Amino acid sequence: MSALPVSTSSAVAEPAWRFIGGGTPMRDMVQAHAWEDTPLGPIAGWPASLRTSVGIVLHSVHPMFLWWGEQLVQVYNDAYVPCFGAGKHPAALGQPGRECWPETWPIIGPQIDCVRNGGESQWYADNLVPIWRNGRIEDVYWSYTYTPVFDEHDRVGGVLVVCTETTSQVLAERRRHGLDMLARSLLNCRSEQDVLASIAQCVADNAADLHGVELYHGDPPVEQGDGTLVIRSAELQLCDDLALVFRLSPRLPLDHNYRQFLEQITAAVCATLSRLESDRALAQAMAESERLNIDLNMSSRIKDEFLAMLGHELRNPLAPIVTALKLMKLRDTGSANEQAVIQRQVDHLVRLVDDLLDVSRIASGKVELRKETVALADVLNKAIEMTSPLLEQKQHQLLVDLPTARWHGDPARLAQVVSNLLSNAARYTPAGGHITLSTRIKGDCLQIQVTDDGNGIAPTLLPHIFDLFVQGNRQLDRAKGGLGIGLALVRNLVQMHGGEVSAYSAGEGRGSTFTLTLPGSVVAEAETPAAAAPETMAGHGASVLVVDDNQDAADSLGDLLGALGYSATVAYDPAHAIVAAGGAMPQVAILDIGLPGMDGFELAGHLRGLPDGAALKLIALSGYGQEHDKSRSRAAGFDAHLVKPVNIAELQTVLDTQIG
Repeated sequence: MSALPVSTSSAVAEPAWRFIGGGTPMRDMVQAHAWEDTPLGPIAGWPASLRTSVGIVLHSVHPMFLWWGEQLVQVYNDAYVPCFGAGKHPAALGQPGRECWPETWPIIGPQIDCVRNGGESQWYADNLVPIWRNGRIEDVYWSYTYTPVFDEHDRVGGVLVVCTETTSQVLAERRRHGLDMLARSLLNCRSEQDVLASIAQCVADNAADLHGVELYHGDPPVEQGDGTLVIRSAELQLCDDLALVFRLSPRLPLDHNYRQFLEQITAAVCATLSRLESDRALAQAMAESERLNIDLNMSSRIKDEFLAMLGHELRNPLAPIVTALKLMKLRDTGSANEQAVIQRQVDHLVRLVDDLLDVSRIASGKVELRKETVALADVLNKAIEMTSPLLEQKQHQLLVDLPTARWHGDPARLAQVVSNLLSNAARYTPAGGHITLSTRIKGDCLQIQVTDDGNGIAPTLLPHIFDLFVQGNRQLDRAKGGLGIGLALVRNLVQMHGGEVSAYSAGEGRGSTFTLTLPGSVVAEAETPAAAAPETMAGHGASVLVVDDNQDAADSLGDLLGALGYSATVAYDPAHAIVAAGGAMPQVAILDIGLPGMDGFELAGHLRGLPDGAALKLIALSGYGQEHDKSRSRAAGFDAHLVKPVNIAELQTVLDTQIG
């Protein structure tokens, strides 16, 4: 046996004191304390139960302390010392509990008595127990348990306390809720009086944090006292002439989190007042514009005539430009790059002119739909073909779900609508983004969706996104935008088909989804019969398990695999996936990496550990596709790594490789 290390502390070397230990401030303080002057008496006379309890406390790394005897004499460890703040420690060591905690005894006294009088252990979560520290009564929240400690006579000799201060978590959640409620209230404000009412309601709802808030335009007129804090909007790099004066709670320290909470209130109020000011300026500008346009007797007829004239007049110079460009290509091969530039710009200008003419024709009732029954896939492929140069230029990934149904309508106009939506998605999505074109058929109703993960749409813009000449904010990388008439044209053409179009976005930077609904347009009797499906089946019935907590994503991928000829099983969580695989081990498992509770890497290990799991082929499915993400999948035993949204061709290739 190796020799035990020899302690350098003479106190620790004493066999009777080894339970205390040494080498930390509180252990050394307990050893040196004059216990003979307390009801506990000298350490040498302590009973074994007290020694054991004190040893547990002093050797624990979690905040703990012990009340012992009728007077509840206190012993606590190093981890508990920071909870005291300034004012009680070190006098609290060996002090009776009631003397140490007079301010909070009405709360904890009955709880202690309950345990001492034969009650069971008690657990209190996020309980408010105000204490005196740092020179004031502070609101402090704790999660703690009171446990009886029995002495040599099998009676309750003391109470062991294991505790954690949760003040920061409780305050953070409370303030987060307060800010959320304030933001909702401010969203409905239409005047500064509404803002003042929202501030007053915020004070009432957050009385533990706020004792009052006053709003000033410019600096507050008088010097504020110690219980207040002035936050100027200029300090937050917001509007320059606003200030909020907060009357603070005397029971909370003005720390970083408290100040940040007040700054967030200031920012929300300033943003709302700025919005109101912008709305007023916009209203004034609109009124002025209306006044100026009265003299011109603006009407839809004059506007439509102007647009029609403009479109036709622009076509006049376009015709010779296009002709000259063709001649240049025939005669001059030394300026191919310059010709390509001219061709792209001419194509762009032609499209703008076409949009102008279409808007004017639709508005004047001169457009007639040329309806026929066609394969819907052909129409959508035409739209993709029209958009492919822009998609390739910006290196977007396009995921397409093409149906086999036949559709009755104007194929040229539907291709124009879908192409317009795809072009917008490509233009307003940063390079290398993801765009999805999907369809859904319910009876004779067709629904087409174009989804991207691009710049999104601001909430204030969303209700007007289909209005004429409306566009989002342009950045330098979107300098090739249109005139703001494309979506108005989309809406008009869809309405002419008896359908509707809608837009959704979670906000700026969070992508967008445009949905076309065309009722009564699917020709059911001409749909591809189910018996013909095996000719396009590529999966040959191979079993595939799909695991994704996004049920829509899981179901749609399962349906796609079924359409490709695979036998697909879908699970929405790891537990059901393990049960499904245990019942019938699939040949391939497609696992979402970001599963809750048990991620895809851990689930892969469980599946491989099941009977017949060693031969299971694993495909990782993730929103992250960098090389280090793929390397991590390979290291975890995955055979392939696919990036969301899934490219159908890539999925088919991977499955053919793994199953073949």
